[in-house]
Amino acid sequence: MDDLIGKVHRFIVTNVGSSICLYSRDGFLLQWISLKVVEKITKEYLILTEPGIEDIRYMIDFLYSAPSNSHKVVFIHRAERILQEAANSMLKILEEPPSYCVITLTTTRFTDLLPTIRSRVKALSISVDKSAFEILRKRLINNPKADLVLKLCSNDFDVFNYLQNVEEFSLSTNFEESEFLMLFTENELSASQKLKATLMLDDLYSKLSSFSQKELVQLYLNIMERSKKIDLNSMVVFMCRIYQMILELKGCSDLSIFKWLDSILVNRLMNFNGPLVLLNLLILIRRSAKR
Repeated sequence: MDDLIGKVHRFIVTNVGSSICLYSRDGFLLQWISLKVVEKITKEYLILTEPGIEDIRYMIDFLYSAPSNSHKVVFIHRAERILQEAANSMLKILEEPPSYCVITLTTTRFTDLLPTIRSRVKALSISVDKSAFEILRKRLINNPKADLVLKLCSNDFDVFNYLQNVEEFSLSTNFEESEFLMLFTENELSASQKLKATLMLDDLYSKLSSFSQKELVQLYLNIMERSKKIDLNSMVVFMCRIYQMILELKGCSDLSIFKWLDSILVNRLMNFNGPLVLLNLLILIRRSAKR
């Protein structure tokens, strides 16, 4: 990881006085490396996530105030989710930031950035070195869930970092409705909770193949009955992300399912009908599991 940190550090320092973009398919890697690098550059930094127009105005004031040391750095995470009004308000400073500043956008979907933003930044793709995954693969070599866990780690640095730093962990988890829902009572899942939830959903996938239509509806009703204390839409997005990985590993070739899953995952405002999407998700996954 030191090589990656050094690479990003050099890229930022080399581009002082301009705007850049770090992109990766893993948002947690982008957040982690941002903190590692910025502390090596300056004590004057600002980190924003999906900023609105008031956040952009605050950023502009921050950047135009005189620095106490050599540099000022701003990180804007999930830049692909910036709405048009906020994006328009920062175009000028993106194109011509003060000479002592670096504005760093991060995104998991570089092509989804507004064209007016893409044209104003220098981009760098970042990823974890394959050798680090090989070390983890050797630890999991005899585990039947190894491919799924490695797939999760390649898409979620938070889980990868967790597994790198624990000596023992269990990869045997059965799906239990109440236990699964309990994981989503917090604002954000921890790495261990994400791993547990992923293994539960994998177990549910294998069980859905034997579910009758009546049993599927009952599962849905059971979940909905207990879902009042959770952020249902966030749970649904997590389920879509995990089932997308599971279907890829299973060799699913039904593009309509992947297109439907992706339509949920790219929804910026998560303003879909959660109960309806959950029902459709369970139906789609059952259909795939039966094949």
